[in-house]
Amino acid sequence: MENENKENKNDNKNMSIADRFITAMFLPGDYPALLKLKAGKVISYIILLALLLSLVQYGIPVLAAIAGYRGVGNYITEQLPDFSLENGIFTLSEKYERDDDKTGIYILIDTDKEAFTVDDIDKDMLQVMLISRTNILMYNNITGVSGMVQEQKFSDFSNLKINNESVAGMAPMIYAGMFFAFLFVCFMTFAEYMISALFYALILYVLSRLMQGRVPFAAIYKIALFAQTLGALVSAVANFIGTPVLVMAGSTFAMIVTVLIMNRAYFKIAPPPRVS
Repeated sequence: MENENKENKNDNKNMSIADRFITAMFLPGDYPALLKLKAGKVISYIILLALLLSLVQYGIPVLAAIAGYRGVGNYITEQLPDFSLENGIFTLSEKYERDDDKTGIYILIDTDKEAFTVDDIDKDMLQVMLISRTNILMYNNITGVSGMVQEQKFSDFSNLKINNESVAGMAPMIYAGMFFAFLFVCFMTFAEYMISALFYALILYVLSRLMQGRVPFAAIYKIALFAQTLGALVSAVANFIGTPVLVMAGSTFAMIVTVLIMNRAYFKIAPPPRVS
């Protein structure tokens, strides 16, 4: 019997990554096996999940866009408007304007304009960026920098020569930058996931103490880490599709299913007292 118990413990500690995912998403009654995993196994699971979530939400859309435009270089030369910065003069073949009343952001690129001045700024907006042939004006009306106006003149870069072709030639550097940006997204996803688990764990811990439960916080936090898996994946797919209704539905589903899985897993570990 002792040898059999030792074998079961070893099996639990050596669960394959596929077994961990299946148990975390669909088998809350088997969470005691997940709780026996060492910290390293748990962290490696969350890292892999963060990579997967980042790939679904950000990596796949970016890769699809790059493939659709046949590469970054092709996108810059064939899809973007012609632009150039030479002898301190910036030109763009098309006027660009973005006026977002919800966020208070206004951006205008008009190289038919010789230079923008402070009088051209709409000070009712929170942030304004105006780009002309010869200068850039940036205005911030947010707390701490209220009313700040900064100007950058292209004449300060008179030695530079930049256009679509020269930027397209830096495609390898752009790909490297995108890769590091993806790693940063993965890190932020990992951090957000850990913090979200802490939030769920604190709520369950408080409720368990009100019910005279004695499950340690570390175990509850482990439950929260695994219980978020299904909801996080569904929410990531909803964000990938991008429809506002689906994004909201995905977030709601994630919250509800996480709570249900945590509840089922908790009472598997600490069954409620029987009413005599």
